[in-house]
Amino acid sequence: MATQQYAERRRWTRVPHKLRIILSGVDADGFNFAEETETTVVSKEGAAVRTAYNLKLGQEVSVCTKENSRVGQFQVVWLGAKGTAGEGKVGIEWVEPRCFWGIDFAPEDWASK
Repeated sequence: MATQQYAERRRWTRVPHKLRIILSGVDADGFNFAEETETTVVSKEGAAVRTAYNLKLGQEVSVCTKENSRVGQFQVVWLGAKGTAGEGKVGIEWVEPRCFWGIDFAPEDWASK
């Protein structure tokens, strides 16, 4: 049910895009972490990323792209449920949106308002 509610909130086209990143922050147990991982899809407002860490909804995380060292602050807005295709993934959304993913073929709805 939570996944359906999340889908209804989507405002921007999602694009399958694997990008190597370093995801860092504080996990749900209060421990600092930094892991090299990747995005699975991106949108103008955020991304879905793989993670081995237990994170909480609403918490902030940092993303640093491996390719060009761009750094951005994101908030966790979705957690993949155990036993589903989303297991091991989290959805993150910009704290302050900006051009970040370096995609030359961005969908029309990604244009600035």
